[in-house]
Amino acid sequence: MAFTIIDSCTGCTACERRCPTAAIHGIKKEIFYIDPSLCIDCGACGVVCPDEAILDGGGVLCQQVKAASRPKAFVQLEKCTGCVYCVNSCPFDCIAMEPAPAVLKGAGGISLTIATVDQKKCTGCTVCELDCPYDAIHVWRQDDQRAASLKAHDKELRAARGEAA
Repeated sequence: MAFTIIDSCTGCTACERRCPTAAIHGIKKEIFYIDPSLCIDCGACGVVCPDEAILDGGGVLCQQVKAASRPKAFVQLEKCTGCVYCVNSCPFDCIAMEPAPAVLKGAGGISLTIATVDQKKCTGCTVCELDCPYDAIHVWRQDDQRAASLKAHDKELRAARGEAA
């Protein structure tokens, strides 16, 4: 069931700019609406809404989340096979392929290239996570312990390769 916008909307446009499928429309300073046929229920709009005007598919009010905690995509490097499904599906062009760390090449079927996420461009829309057939990419809040663990692990692998994190 699609997200909806209620009458506390002030037309700030934050949700429209954040939506990965262009499902949100409206006129600035007026109530916006969500096209249910385009909404993918990702919640990217709800975490940026300053007006508490977006309800999720279950009718629950979405809470605005501070930028440092908003959901982002994280890659589990050992599971990434380099299939590029996530790269091709990302509506914000924030996922790219790069050479895999040497310690992973050949281990567990890892490819010579792995997916990397530009965190500044990522909206946490979950499209990449849904498209990954190998369960190698996950969308978590940045303050989630799983995200912190993957970041630390990625930093260690890059250090082993002699790269900056």
